Amino acid sequence: MSGKVVFFTGAGGFIGRYILRHYITEPDCELLLLERGMFLARLQEWLDKNVSDAARRERIRLLDGDITQPNLGLDEAIAKDIQARMTRAIHLAAIYDLSTPRDIAMRVNVDGTRNVLDFVEGASGLERFAYMSTVAVSGTYQGLFKEEDLDLGQGFKNHYDETKFLAEKLVRERGEKIPTLILRPTIVVGDSKTGEFEKIDGPYFALQMIWRNMHLVVNDTGSTKCHIVPVDYVADAFYALAEDPASVGGTFCLGDPHPMTYREFIDTVCEKWGKFKPLLRLPSGMVGLMFRIPYFEKIVGATYDSFKYSYLPVEYDTNNAMRLLARHGISCPPVSKYLDTMLKYFVDHHADAGMRRQPWQDAVR
Repeated sequence: MSGKVVFFTGAGGFIGRYILRHYITEPDCELLLLERGMFLARLQEWLDKNVSDAARRERIRLLDGDITQPNLGLDEAIAKDIQARMTRAIHLAAIYDLSTPRDIAMRVNVDGTRNVLDFVEGASGLERFAYMSTVAVSGTYQGLFKEEDLDLGQGFKNHYDETKFLAEKLVRERGEKIPTLILRPTIVVGDSKTGEFEKIDGPYFALQMIWRNMHLVVNDTGSTKCHIVPVDYVADAFYALAEDPASVGGTFCLGDPHPMTYREFIDTVCEKWGKFKPLLRLPSGMVGLMFRIPYFEKIVGATYDSFKYSYLPVEYDTNNAMRLLARHGISCPPVSKYLDTMLKYFVDHHADAGMRRQPWQDAVR
């Protein structure tokens, strides 16, 4: 067996499973996948369905652990064995829910990341540690947010943004001891080739609003960009950079270098669906007040938490990512190339069971 041993947290999530596909296809790569609760069960089910080759399954080991615990909740002997053998570490596990209370978000996203850092720092043969951050660390910042930027005095729209900022700060502080690369995707949508997505979130709230013909009045987003990126590109880019020695020490934004504005996105969807375009565009502050009306969110099909991402004029630099990914022949497809596929999958599946976001409590049980 090859010497490549990949320790991976969060492989049971939507993005994680896409990244995992790359490592599963490697002929001699051992995978140590740490999950817990419903994510462990979901990952087991996914592996049973998608990995039938017995030799490949022998190289995959599921670990029932908990990033909020010292040693990640693993038996000491198992922990030491992993630390002695792992050559790669990937940390995706986090709680992503904009309504999560701060103490829970801190425990999972910040304390959990600290525990993962402590764990991988004890790995003597570690070659690379790939950490999944997010452009949400930019918080309320307005203007160009560069890949090397982090603390620019920004505020935060919610506890998710804040705790991912604090977690990335921890990762950067350990950079001299751990060979690290940081990946920051923009808002992740479905597969560019199949349209597959996992739950109504982000721009899918806007699609739901338009589908219900509840977009008569929208906020005037001006030139604010709709920073979306397909999951398959994020996974391809993540894998390529995680396996490229030149990426160590870098921070990479995985996003569309030429995104549509929110206005263009909404108007284009309306055209493709034969819907009327918004008749009234009001200041964002006025539309925000409408979300205080009882049952408004349920009626229009969008949430106030997601609405707050639609009007901040922030740009994301992707130069570091594009430069390295070009060597691997990887580039982000423009929205125009996959929007029809995205919309078709939404129409066919938005009412499926499980498409609604689960309560944040489910992610921490």
